[in-house]
Amino acid sequence: MNISNIYIITVFKKLLQDDVIKSFINLIESINKDSNFSDNLKLYSDFVYKLYNSEKDANLFNYLKKLLYSDDNILAKNSRNIKDNDNIFKSAVFELKILDELLKYNYIEIKKLFQDKYQNEKNIIENLPVFNCYNSELFDIYDIINSYKNNGWGIFVFNKAFKYTKQKEILPVKSFKTMTFNELKNYKYQQEVILKNTKAFVEGKEANNILLYGDRGCGKSSTVKALINEFSSYNLKIIQITKESFIYLADLYEKLRNLPNKFIIFADDISFDENDKDFSTIKAILEGSLSEKPENTIIYATTNRMHLVKESFTSREGSELHMNDTIDEAVSLSDRFGIMLTFSSLTKTEYLDIVRQIAQDLEIPVDDKLYREAEMFAALKAIRTPRVARQFITDFMNE
Repeated sequence: MNISNIYIITVFKKLLQDDVIKSFINLIESINKDSNFSDNLKLYSDFVYKLYNSEKDANLFNYLKKLLYSDDNILAKNSRNIKDNDNIFKSAVFELKILDELLKYNYIEIKKLFQDKYQNEKNIIENLPVFNCYNSELFDIYDIINSYKNNGWGIFVFNKAFKYTKQKEILPVKSFKTMTFNELKNYKYQQEVILKNTKAFVEGKEANNILLYGDRGCGKSSTVKALINEFSSYNLKIIQITKESFIYLADLYEKLRNLPNKFIIFADDISFDENDKDFSTIKAILEGSLSEKPENTIIYATTNRMHLVKESFTSREGSELHMNDTIDEAVSLSDRFGIMLTFSSLTKTEYLDIVRQIAQDLEIPVDDKLYREAEMFAALKAIRTPRVARQFITDFMNE
């Protein structure tokens, strides 16, 4: 193979910037030249080190395949409408052949090259670190295109959760942890409503933005996050957005618009002061006056304030007309959400019932002592919520 063919790759050009692939190409180029043994040995070690740290099975074929299927390229962005006679398609087919050829430099072949060139270094060559390169199958252009159509591309292929920053960046959340609906206790009506609405959304039907209102610790955020597990087969993702980055929602829409994935845009614990400079902008964006909301996005927000806007006593002073205008403005942002679900703090009976359910899940004996200590724990917290119930069980288990 002429290794220089690798540099005419265009559609999959980003792959050549990957550290592992770059190290591999440098190694092959060096071996094919009259380089000295120590230089090639260093390049080999550098490549295998990077592969070991990037691919658990040290399989170069699998590593390259993951790069291909998650590559953010022009073929992916046109995958819905690409045709066999399109220039992009033809280029991609040719480039896959180049990559298939590159993988013929597997461990056994490289070892042979070393042995042929450096016959006096037999002992070192015999102990070269091993890497795998199983490629019994060739890269399939149609399989890759179908993956782009169904799973998206870039960071969206192998991640479920993301955050959107003030710098207008979408970053994956690697340590995303979520509960299942089986683990969430109480609030069954609220769960049924959000499940029904989300099912309609992922199936391409009309669905509402939802505002989840209530006390801290009642499971509002956990309910939204649990949807990712519930609808994983629909390729549902979640992107958390802060109040500071909310003003760039129109930009986020454009980044997501043509992806095949479904996205919950999640604004957690959101609220505004009455004179907040971003209030009107965000209200307009939610209304859709600045940018049409893509069909593959929906907004779920949580708040501790029913109307999202913190009012001062001075807001209610002055003429009746001024007071009504101020109150109307305060509730107008909440009205942008088609559904509002309320999560109230628990009664004593509801709280103890959650304590019982969690205890039974963990096979902890349920008796009067458990209930008595659970109530004392809630009294110290001055509130009864599912979070307090879980905190109590954790404390109880550590006694």
